[in-house]
Amino acid sequence: MEKSDQTKEERLARLVKQLDDLKARLPEHCHGRDGYISDHRATPDHWQAIEDTEEEIKALKAELARSTD
Repeated sequence: MEKSDQTKEERLARLVKQLDDLKARLPEHCHGRDGYISDHRATPDHWQAIEDTEEEIKALKAELARSTD
């Protein structure tokens, strides 16, 4: 599914789930889980993905709030 096919609410829900998954895969939280990061610390790319997702969620929430005003 293309991003343009999703409503803003659907996209927000997908991003929140994606963020939860990224945070769950941090080494201190995922011992014994699928997708375990084998290093003792998350990679810079992993942290960047978390930050990018958080920024996108923040922007989308602000956009949704403006559209309901």
